[in-house]
Amino acid sequence: MIQRFFRTTIPLLLSSVLLVLTTISCDDNSLTPVRYDDIGPFDTTGVESVTAANGLTIYFHDEGHGEVIAENHSVRIRYTGRTTDGDIFDSSFRNEVDAPTTLLLRNMITGFMQGLAGYNQVVDGQNVRMHAAREGSRRTLVIPPSLGYGNNSSHRLRADTLVFDIDVVAIATEN
Repeated sequence: MIQRFFRTTIPLLLSSVLLVLTTISCDDNSLTPVRYDDIGPFDTTGVESVTAANGLTIYFHDEGHGEVIAENHSVRIRYTGRTTDGDIFDSSFRNEVDAPTTLLLRNMITGFMQGLAGYNQVVDGQNVRMHAAREGSRRTLVIPPSLGYGNNSSHRLRADTLVFDIDVVAIATEN
């Protein structure tokens, strides 16, 4: 009788423990959260860049292979915005969430929109859209105050040059 108890109970107990361990390991809350501190600012050392006449600087980490972004697009991105002294003022990694944020470009500050949708420049007498990003792009944007919050005299970042590290996940919609 004792032998039968162990023959049936021990395998059942082991199966239950294995099921509990499997369930715990698949629980979303058990995953290590992504934090910007772990990723850090994108390294711009030796990275190709361009500075537009309006002062916007774009560093091209990876140009992606998807659709080209336009001003009327909403984009799904991961990003962190900081001042040049490194203070983070906004990030999609807030609360240690790795899910991309969806933003409508035309509602963003001018430098942010131009850094992803490109900017107009006269080339050989023609107005040409320059440096629009693609889905899958990774960029660092350095945005002077005039393309940031400089026009908003009450914003706390109005005098700051802003730096955004951006990972373009996808174009969400056209509006």
